[in-house]
Amino acid sequence: MKSKYYSWLFILVIIGIFYHHTEVTIEVVKAVTLFREKVFPSLFPFLVLSPFFIQYGMFEFIKKYIGPILKKFFRISENGAYLFVMSIFSGFPSSAMYAKNLCEKNLLEEKEAFHILLFSHFSNPIFILTMVSSHPYLVLTAHYLANIIIGFFLRFSNHPSPSTIETSVVKKNFFSLFTEAIKSTMENALFILGVIVFFFMMNAILPFSITHYLLELSQGLYYLQVHIPSSMWIATLSAFLLSFGGFSVHLQTYGILSELHFSYIPYFLTRVIHGLLSASLVFFYLYLTV
Repeated sequence: MKSKYYSWLFILVIIGIFYHHTEVTIEVVKAVTLFREKVFPSLFPFLVLSPFFIQYGMFEFIKKYIGPILKKFFRISENGAYLFVMSIFSGFPSSAMYAKNLCEKNLLEEKEAFHILLFSHFSNPIFILTMVSSHPYLVLTAHYLANIIIGFFLRFSNHPSPSTIETSVVKKNFFSLFTEAIKSTMENALFILGVIVFFFMMNAILPFSITHYLLELSQGLYYLQVHIPSSMWIATLSAFLLSFGGFSVHLQTYGILSELHFSYIPYFLTRVIHGLLSASLVFFYLYLTV
């Protein structure tokens, strides 16, 4: 029965592409341009350098000096501190890639990795300051602070005990590591590009205006600047969209973690809470100060 519905849905999508072929072409070009100018430059450096961070001491540095602090505050392992710290600087979906990489190297257990991901959904700071037109530094602060608040309260939840895995990084020569890093980064980058193009294309087909904000994050932020006249509401809604992530980001994250065993529902619900909390912080600050 489900296959029948999927078949009809597929037919409707094909009809929509033919009917809106001009708009679809424009949106695909926009998606590729956005990826080339905004997404790829912010993702590539951190993705390609991540294996080197682990291989050449950054992992040990964070574990030794920052790990004990985060262990007390979030009740996570010192190994897990690396996932949290690197997510702050590189943003999503890099956090999912770090989690997958740590699990594959047996540096972090899957259950704890998914727990940390609940409050490691950070947008790249450069992306926020570039894409948010109204009160970008306030939105950035609220976005990060909301994640920290969520992480603090999750320390009281029924989550797995911190991992006690001993660090055991397999040493590789520089050129072997460089080759693997480039291949992995380009594979993940192409996947992200495909997801962004798909959701831009769907925005051209779907008639519902609300989907234009929720499907693809970058496009949603752009539409806020165009259609919302109030700077306070632009900042508030931008905070929500960045913290929720958009369905494009969710699909990217799900795709990256698909080889691991996890339930996506807690992650999705936490993103809704994250969005509402960060938006509330921005709204009440502007309401009380402006």
